[in-house]
Amino acid sequence: MPDLAELGEALLPVARRVGASGAGPISWVRVMKARVPAFDALDPGDLAIVPAAALAVVAPGRDELRAFVDACVAARLSGLLLVEGEGPGDGDGSVEANPAAERLEALVAALASSTLPALRVPRADVAALERSVIGFLVTRGAELDRQAALLEARLERLALGGGGAAALVAAISTFLGRAVALEGRRGDALAVHAPADAPDAGPAVARYHARPRQAVALRVPLPAAGGTAGSLALLGERPVGELERVSVARIAGLLALELSRDEAVRQARDQARRTEALPAAGPPWVVLLARQRTPGAQDDTIDARDRRDAVRREIRLLSPARRLALRGDADSLEIRVVLAVDAVGGADPEGFAVATRMASFLDRTIAVSRPFTSALDRPAAEAEARATLESADGFVDPPLVARAARLPVYRLLGALHNLPDGERLSRSLLEPLLAGRADVRREHLATLRALLDHGGVNEAAAALEVHRNTVAYRVRRIEELTGWRLSDPEIRLPLAIALQLVQD
Repeated sequence: MPDLAELGEALLPVARRVGASGAGPISWVRVMKARVPAFDALDPGDLAIVPAAALAVVAPGRDELRAFVDACVAARLSGLLLVEGEGPGDGDGSVEANPAAERLEALVAALASSTLPALRVPRADVAALERSVIGFLVTRGAELDRQAALLEARLERLALGGGGAAALVAAISTFLGRAVALEGRRGDALAVHAPADAPDAGPAVARYHARPRQAVALRVPLPAAGGTAGSLALLGERPVGELERVSVARIAGLLALELSRDEAVRQARDQARRTEALPAAGPPWVVLLARQRTPGAQDDTIDARDRRDAVRREIRLLSPARRLALRGDADSLEIRVVLAVDAVGGADPEGFAVATRMASFLDRTIAVSRPFTSALDRPAAEAEARATLESADGFVDPPLVARAARLPVYRLLGALHNLPDGERLSRSLLEPLLAGRADVRREHLATLRALLDHGGVNEAAAALEVHRNTVAYRVRRIEELTGWRLSDPEIRLPLAIALQLVQD
């Protein structure tokens, strides 16, 4: 028979261990009632399910709690399952005006000095929990499959309700008590969720964003015709339990089907309303525009078109269909997106957050038009974004997101290349940094660009993804080589212009 630790790892991934670490095999399950006597019977090896609400009745004081723990130890129970209640304060760390939660916290404290192991389970239906544990003890594999089927049914309801990929990932993450990521065909994160009840979820997501290929405990491919539609990744260093393996294997097909269905719905909607399609969540809207293919380039093969189709499918997942419409098709020269943005005062009133995600995903510059409120203004917004992209593409180090509101700035900087002797004078100014090994030269120029673009050492370090001390050292080295003082505004403007003109 399994012990409490094995039960928790296999069936209750969201449970937290409290009390002692040792445990004996579980022989049966008993539920504590809100009365005295609290149990109909107790035998050695029993696992006691202790609801917080019942505990407040059975052991209202500290003496009763101590006596309750001693009685459980004397009965040689295999452990306790402490079930959080539904009262005020649960789930937010507060126990004020909540006797059940207060008693549960006091019981956890009492268990710390005992030999009795316990698991603390988030709010749950006690009867359903009892059936699950008994099912696991009697037919382990069948119960795990039943739990996976419950998750599958939950996901089906969310999919039918139009919840989208983000809602499905959130449901999976909450069910498993672990941070989860849905990845596209190219391994890009389409949706990531960290449940609030899992203390290791936040750090797991941070590690995943820093090293997406190395911070995954389990990655399960999502099947699709001719390959995979992407993958579902369980994040963190915690070992993967049986329930997690059974569940993700069962829901992989449903997730792949949902991605395919969502893509088919979007394509049909775009084709039916291609000429004037605007996301329903607007106005206002903005146009996001990027290069998709180059005229005359060798990208007209079937494989190249399939790759562009796959990229477009993943772009559609960056935001719900009511907020994002992808215009054109895989043969268009540009990727054109109409995005409904938040009103003034919202979290992203000009669409820069989605534009940054899209630019990072494509690894190329995205131009963003100014917001517009009428469908008649869409062509002008597209033209504005196109002009902005053309101006920004001429830079040595183009911005990740080019804003149409800054089009005059981009044009002014672009016109610097037409200055008489501009490039020669720029190379003369930068000459101390253009000598030596190519890697050192590139490092100096990149550091100088980051410092001038972002204003300070901390900001430059974040842009370069290095430690601030590294940038500070490089700045000192640049000043030693050149004799400049980079804090001097008289030198910063000519250097910024020179960096725009010199490609090295």
